[in-house]
Amino acid sequence: MDEFIDRIPPGTKGLALETALHEQMYQKQRELKRESHALMDENTKAALKPEEYEAKVNDFLERANELGKSSLAEYVAHRKVILEFLEKSLQSDPDTGKYPLEEIIHRIIYPMRTTSDDVPYEQQNLWIIDERLSYHGFLASDMPLNTTTVLANDSNSRPDLMIFDRALTFAEDDAALNSLVVVEFKKPDRSDYRKEDPVDQVYRLIREIKSGHFKDKTGREIKVQSDRIPAYAYVICDTTKEVEIIAQNKGLLPTPDQLGYYGYNPNLSAYVEIISYAKLLRDAKKRNRILFDKLHLPVTSGP
Repeated sequence: MDEFIDRIPPGTKGLALETALHEQMYQKQRELKRESHALMDENTKAALKPEEYEAKVNDFLERANELGKSSLAEYVAHRKVILEFLEKSLQSDPDTGKYPLEEIIHRIIYPMRTTSDDVPYEQQNLWIIDERLSYHGFLASDMPLNTTTVLANDSNSRPDLMIFDRALTFAEDDAALNSLVVVEFKKPDRSDYRKEDPVDQVYRLIREIKSGHFKDKTGREIKVQSDRIPAYAYVICDTTKEVEIIAQNKGLLPTPDQLGYYGYNPNLSAYVEIISYAKLLRDAKKRNRILFDKLHLPVTSGP
């Protein structure tokens, strides 16, 4: 703490203070990175006695852990703000009674018309749906299938989110893909699905994706055994009466909390889950509650 304070001019406040703190944090991160490389150097290990090297490593880890705690606290606070913003975005306009479009929800979770090649980890919030989705190989957000670089496909359908567990352009063999995920967002409180219901929609998208060819690291098309690739589909919507009927007609079962539905289509090797917005928000709060509690961040009441 003394190091930081001594380097900041007296009387600094507001944006200038915040900028100074970020500069100091950046410098400290660079110093620790250089020190870590030095510690791993074989010459350093050979020049020190075992007990001296162990002492240097312990000292380094202690300082690195303190910096890590600060970064973690900042990230947890970020999650808290995002969930509060999501909760407000799901509410209807008090003047018009209308609910926001699904694009608002989509943008909170992942930027639209982008791929994972464009979006750094810090700018996506897939953890709101499922923590595991954050660790993907390739993701396309609101991009036509026929424009996706890792997929040779004639379809112009645009899944809200299409996620592959591996970066297919770096695949070495035909076992390039272990699973695919499709996510579709629907406008809160929507009940009109006369054109195509959301479950049929994700099934159609899964068929279209699997019917294409994938590409290896050289850009050559490879035919993967697509019928065996397991697929996971998430439909994010409010479970209105019509959605409940759709789920029942598809043979989906209600989740234990009665806030969603799930099922399995063996012909497509596809697991499908309908997640209501109430469930999406409540489950995200539950998963992060221990983190918020540790930082003494209050969790608002509600879903």
